[in-house]
Amino acid sequence: MDFINKALADFILFISREVGAFWENLLLMQFSWPQVIIDILLVSIVFYYLFVLLRGSRAVHIIIGLTILAFIFVLSNILQLVATGWLLDRFLTLILVAIPVIFQQELRRGLEKLGQTRIFTSTEVRSSNILISNLVEASVIMAENKIGALIVLHDEVSLFEYAETGVPINGKITKELLLNIFFPKSPLHDGAIIIKGEKIVAAACVLPHSYKTTDHALGTRHKAALGLAENTDAHVIVVSEEKGTISYAHDGRLEKNITPERLQKFLEEFYKPKNGKMKRIFNRKSL
Repeated sequence: MDFINKALADFILFISREVGAFWENLLLMQFSWPQVIIDILLVSIVFYYLFVLLRGSRAVHIIIGLTILAFIFVLSNILQLVATGWLLDRFLTLILVAIPVIFQQELRRGLEKLGQTRIFTSTEVRSSNILISNLVEASVIMAENKIGALIVLHDEVSLFEYAETGVPINGKITKELLLNIFFPKSPLHDGAIIIKGEKIVAAACVLPHSYKTTDHALGTRHKAALGLAENTDAHVIVVSEEKGTISYAHDGRLEKNITPERLQKFLEEFYKPKNGKMKRIFNRKSL
């Protein structure tokens, strides 16, 4: 018991000496308070991003193991355990050299994320870019494979009555989910999906047909898209099953056979921030 108490007292004294030495060095260097605050803030950010990067990976267990070894090494120095200290000193030196190899995948992934970070781009803008990319890629794939699709983008006017006719989904928009819904043998492929924010609210929805158009060459999906665009402010993407083309309906008009680049521009305009806010993406009001 006396040995444990002595070891604990030595450990507390060791920590106190180290903190005191650090504080004295800080005062001798004559750093200003803004410098100290910025320094601490930057170190905190680095540790935060390291934690986010390593969370859930196998590296966490390795770090825990290294932390335990480091603690034992410090304890051996305090208790003056010469053999243990010498062994751990050599082992930890070897580990420091091997760290780039041990954490090769994590370091590469972290550097890739750092390179892709847009410091001056808000989370909302990045979310809209991912959303638009998913919509465009899914539409192009479906057009190339002649898979019919009807994708409704909710704006301000309520689409509750149309969402009620379908099957609730409430799933986050991904290219894979869009392709699965409209796959020909899927039970939800026959009808429209309604998108609000970053989620697909419902699938297999029934839309009103347009009776104003005189273009008899329009198929059922195109008439439904035009009908909704005439009655609401929704924007609708249509993929033709017969021709493998993409069309876009809004403001009571239908633009047929558009290119992926044109669709991208339509979606960027639709999701463009209004009054500094991404209202369409982050509006959580009911349909």
